Amino acid sequence: MTPSRATKKLTIVIPALNEQDKIADTIDGVLPLARELLDDFEIFLIDDGSTDATGAIMDEFAAGEPRIIVHHNAERRGVGAGFEFALSRAKFDAITLIPGDHAFHNEGIARMFKAAGAADIVITYRDNQSDRSINRSLQSHSLRFILNCALRLRTYFELGGTIVSLLRRVPIRNVDFSQIPLDAERTAVR
Repeated sequence: MTPSRATKKLTIVIPALNEQDKIADTIDGVLPLARELLDDFEIFLIDDGSTDATGAIMDEFAAGEPRIIVHHNAERRGVGAGFEFALSRAKFDAITLIPGDHAFHNEGIARMFKAAGAADIVITYRDNQSDRSINRSLQSHSLRFILNCALRLRTYFELGGTIVSLLRRVPIRNVDFSQIPLDAERTAVR
């Protein structure tokens, strides 16, 4: 008897603020991989109050793909607000966030999509830190250190690119990732 393959259904959230030069590359990388590697998917493109052509570019992609949902914030609300918007409307239990600044290599996204459905949490990490500013790298390393200490983990956890299936069980009271209560974080990783 052959074991059944886990269903690969994924809600993908791509937030962006003034990323007109990179958002098309991000979507052009994610969309074909989702079509090829996932059984079903939806993509939430979150325009977080952009003042450039980011929102218009997102609308063009949505016109050609019914599984793309675009949400335009009139003003900047932050990544957490976009994630909360998508989470409240997601069709699938598994959800991931991919930054709209084309920060992840397509090969890494493909590996993540291939792992969808294999576990409640699929944690990825960036190994190409050289393209980040020193300030951004320091913030990421500090957050990872704090989360690892608080949750007694030993992981290279980063907020973007992680597939989580348990978030519907966690009450979200805040819209900023940095303000999610510690008890919610503990619940999310169990």
